[in-house]
Amino acid sequence: MNSRHHRSGNILDIRPAETFERAHHRGAASLPLPAGWTADSLEQDLPSIFLPPRHEPLTVVADTRAEAEMVAAHLRLRGDRQVTARAFAAGALPADELAVGPESRPLWSPPPYLRFAEPFLPPPAMGSVLDLACGSGRALVWLAERGYRTMGVDWQPEALEMARRLAASRGVDGEFRAADLRDSAAWPRGPWAIILNFRFLQRELLEEVPRWLQPGGVAVLRTFRDLPGYEGHPHPRHRLGAGELLHVFRAASCEILAHEENFDPDGRPAAGIVVRRRPAHLSKVTFCVSGFPSTSTSTM
Repeated sequence: MNSRHHRSGNILDIRPAETFERAHHRGAASLPLPAGWTADSLEQDLPSIFLPPRHEPLTVVADTRAEAEMVAAHLRLRGDRQVTARAFAAGALPADELAVGPESRPLWSPPPYLRFAEPFLPPPAMGSVLDLACGSGRALVWLAERGYRTMGVDWQPEALEMARRLAASRGVDGEFRAADLRDSAAWPRGPWAIILNFRFLQRELLEEVPRWLQPGGVAVLRTFRDLPGYEGHPHPRHRLGAGELLHVFRAASCEILAHEENFDPDGRPAAGIVVRRRPAHLSKVTFCVSGFPSTSTSTM
C-alpha cells in the first residue's frame, strides 16, 4: 500500500469501532457501518454529509477487499468520485503510518471560502451566526465547534435533517429552520454578528444582508459567477455578473475585507466577498489573485 497516498488522502475506515481502536491508518476517519448493513442501506448508513467533496479522492478500508469494494462501488454511483477499496493489513504498513486508539479525523470540511474568511470573523461573544440556504450544515457545524451560536435556514427538510445529524455527530448544538427564502415574510432579519451565504443567489435577499448585520458584523458570501462560454450548472440567472458583489456592498457602505472572482475547487466559476458593516467612508479592499491576497485602500 502506498503510504504517501494515505498520508495526504482521505481514508474512510468502515470497520467496527473496537477494531479501529486496535490499529488503523494514521489520519483515517472511523465511520463504522452497523451490523447487517447492505448495499441498499448505505444511503442511510453512510450519507454524503460525512464524506469529503466529490472532487477529492477517497479510499475505503474494511476487513476484506470485497467488503470495501461494495462500499466503494456504491459511492462511485453517487457521482464522479474517485474511490478505491482496500483491506486493512497492519503488517503491510510502515510503523509511522499505524495508529491506535479512538482518535478519528472528520472527512467532511466546511466551504473553503469560510476557512479563508475565518480571520475576519468577530468572536463568538459578539452574537449569533445566520447561514442562508445552509444545506446540510457543514459551515454552521464547523463554526459551532468553535463556540458560535448558529442558525441555518433552508427549504429542504432532507438537508436540514442531515445538518442535525452532522451536528449531533460532532456534539454541538445549532438551530436549523425550514423556510422558503423566496418568501420575504420568512426572512430572518436579525441583527446578526455573522451572515453566511454559499452557492445560493437571490438578489433581493442579497441586498438586505448589510442591513441585517449588527455594527461590526461580518458577511461571508460565495456563489457561482457567469463566465462567457461556460455552459455548466446552474442556469445563468443564478450566476453573479462581473463585479456584482462589489456593487451591492459598496452601495451599502460596508468595509470590503476581501473580494475575488476565480474558480471553486470543483472547477466551477465563482465569486466571493467578505464585508464588515461600519459607518465609515474609507474601506480597505482586498483583491485575491491566483489565491494570494494583496491589499489596497480606496474611497467608497
